[in-house]
Amino acid sequence: MDTEHTRMFPDTGFGWFAVIAAAAGLGAWIALPIITSVFQDEYPLTDSYLMPVVGVSLTVLAALVNVLAVWKGHQRSVVSLVAMFLTVMASLSFGLIVIGEGLSGA
Repeated sequence: MDTEHTRMFPDTGFGWFAVIAAAAGLGAWIALPIITSVFQDEYPLTDSYLMPVVGVSLTVLAALVNVLAVWKGHQRSVVSLVAMFLTVMASLSFGLIVIGEGLSGA
């Protein structure tokens, strides 16, 4: 393995944008329940049925941006690869949970 060209951090703006999108997408799963508990059902955005859809949408968008950064943008840094792995796995997991809850009527 050639460690001479292995980078820790992305080297382009698109790579950094993908990492920030991953942090925002995964961070939404921490922020959205807090927002829901603080505002209860006062505002339409804080509806308990809408928040999981918003969270999955943000995570899927972050996963798409990260896959594009690694695949098309040739970002092979450690941070980019870890961000891509986490967002893709979270998108699949959270997506299946939200779809399953929606189908069951929970």
